[in-house]
Amino acid sequence: MTQSFISFSDTKQLYNAAQALPLIVVTSPKCYAVISLYGGQILEFKPTDKPALLWLSPVALFEPGKAIRGGVPLCAPWFGPHRSKREQNSDLGKVYPNHGFARTSVWTKTSAQANQDHSVTITLALKHSEQSALVYPHQFTLELEFTLGDELTIEFAITNHSTATIECEWAMHSYFAIDNIATAAVNGLDGYQYVDSANNANVEQLNGALTFNGEVDRYFITGSASQTIENSTPISISGTNCNSVITWNPGAELAAKMPDISDKFYQQFVCVERGAIFENQWLIAPAQKQSARMVLSN
Repeated sequence: MTQSFISFSDTKQLYNAAQALPLIVVTSPKCYAVISLYGGQILEFKPTDKPALLWLSPVALFEPGKAIRGGVPLCAPWFGPHRSKREQNSDLGKVYPNHGFARTSVWTKTSAQANQDHSVTITLALKHSEQSALVYPHQFTLELEFTLGDELTIEFAITNHSTATIECEWAMHSYFAIDNIATAAVNGLDGYQYVDSANNANVEQLNGALTFNGEVDRYFITGSASQTIENSTPISISGTNCNSVITWNPGAELAAKMPDISDKFYQQFVCVERGAIFENQWLIAPAQKQSARMVLSN
């Protein structure tokens, strides 16, 4: 099957950035997509004859050491602050990046192919290194497989090459393009408990649809199998083995303090993430592999 659907670029060429971070570009009869090897992150996905599914900030920063704001960054191998910070432990003065190091590491393309149905499958990998061992002293391989067709499927996997069981918290931090945050609502989480990070980490139960009035930062440690975002073109999120659901939008006040969002653009997106966080974290035995799948469509 021809590989003519797949080409290569960089952030300098495509986004006029100062840094030339490597990109894979997919242009097929099914969709248009952009994947960054920096962060192992899909930045854009637009099915043919439909609106863009993902939101990429117009003022995103493409700089080594900083996460790219938009698309679907991977938070791994921990979510949020590292456990040592949660437990108020300096942990010998180590510096742990928020949401892990996967989203600020350079991944390797291991395969890229066009399929008979005109979808495209691209697989990336990130292996342990001397640098990762400083904050995550395990031997591992992280993998991301993107299947780009009428819908977007992302499969995440981790293989443990160590001799002891390892822990992995993670989330696929999806930014969805919407009409306006003021009219957006997430269905499918009614009756589930969540931790309200924007309200002193209070544990509450959602009644009805989740809406966005100001900052929303809610962790459903265990949520439903699928969610829908109300929009002019409704957005569907479903997953297997990714039972945690995180919903986020910074609201105007916090967004104004974030240079890669600002108070101009926070209305354009909502995050509905799937993963395995806190007590749902994965425990991977030696020589074992765990995987999860998320399917996104509009």
